[in-house]
Amino acid sequence: MLISAEHFGRVVPCPACNERIQMPDAGEISRTYAAASSQSNGSQSVSSQTNSDFANVHPWLSLSIGVGFALLFYLAMLLIKGSYLSDLFLARGWIPYVVVVFFGWSIGILTLKFLQLRTQRVALLIEVLPVQISHEINSSNINQFIEHISRIPENLSRTYMVTRMRRGLEHFAIRRSNPDVARMMQSQSDIDVSAIGGSYSLVKSFLWAIPILGFIGTVIGISAAISGFSGQTEAAQDMAVLMASINNVTGGLGVAFDTTLVALVISILLAFPVSAMQKAEEDLLNSIDEYCNENLLKRLDDAGGMAEVASNTEGILLALKSAVASGQEEILQEFREAGERMAELQGEQHKLLQKTSESVDSKMASLVTKTGNEAARAFDETAHAVRENLGKLGEGIAELNKVLKQLDGKQVVIEKKKSKWFGRG
Repeated sequence: MLISAEHFGRVVPCPACNERIQMPDAGEISRTYAAASSQSNGSQSVSSQTNSDFANVHPWLSLSIGVGFALLFYLAMLLIKGSYLSDLFLARGWIPYVVVVFFGWSIGILTLKFLQLRTQRVALLIEVLPVQISHEINSSNINQFIEHISRIPENLSRTYMVTRMRRGLEHFAIRRSNPDVARMMQSQSDIDVSAIGGSYSLVKSFLWAIPILGFIGTVIGISAAISGFSGQTEAAQDMAVLMASINNVTGGLGVAFDTTLVALVISILLAFPVSAMQKAEEDLLNSIDEYCNENLLKRLDDAGGMAEVASNTEGILLALKSAVASGQEEILQEFREAGERMAELQGEQHKLLQKTSESVDSKMASLVTKTGNEAARAFDETAHAVRENLGKLGEGIAELNKVLKQLDGKQVVIEKKKSKWFGRG
């Protein structure tokens, strides 16, 4: 959204968070631009780039606001002096004074942070990346967008959104890679969240210290009441003195419990604005993240990731061209020597290969010859053994035939002889 004349002095919705923002009038805008244009571009650029701490506020300025608040508060208590409310802060010792100063200091910090938050929200309405230059952001028009951001007034350029946009564009101009820019933006978002959380450390210390001061006041009041009562009872002679000492005890107890009451009430009153302001700043960062995703990351064009490769290739070619121009003859001589060395190495490799092949062939031939001789000898021995066995078998068959011829037509009677031991019946 671009700020136009119709927005001056009106309440408009923020395009990122839909919250209603009071826009400054035309006179304030013109004075801001005049003050910004009176400064040099160099000092403006350095200031916007070196000072990027937008979360913390000036401690002494917030302290002065706190002291002023405390003075005004006690002047108001003097106007109603004698009431119970004024007695809580004027007649209860030194604890309420310190508590009021801490409360005022916290109010000063929250006031300054509120003013900064208002400026941060107004920056969301600026068209940081105008589509009039180009809808896509690439290497050819990146410098135009950076120059456009450099012309933004300083009070608006020192904001989370403008600073993050400028750093994203500068990172893309160097890296030419969408994933690198996305990682850088996420890292910057984490840094901003951590910075906002750390900016509330002093206020949270006050939230912790104020109740502790109340309890310290309670201890001091009870101790004073008990010591005063014991001292009065020792010297008491009549009932009037004893009653006076009891009144001192009750008064001391009232001081003790009143300081605790004041501290606890003020800590509760402070806790809600602190939580609300911190949530508002975190919501602002979420709106800035969404704005960057929609208006920067979606429009970046790195030529499909080839821009970096092309840039590196171009650099290599330029380096080679420069080297050739400065020492062409030396480079050619080095190429010749390298070619000769490669040829020599190739010849040596060929000789080594041929020698290895011949050695393998001779060993294979020797192995085949040796194996053939041993196989022939084994076959001869086996044939000799077979022939010898077959000859013996033939002789046995011939003897068998001879016996059969002798028995031809004859009967073979097997006679059993009687034993001489049983011949007598």
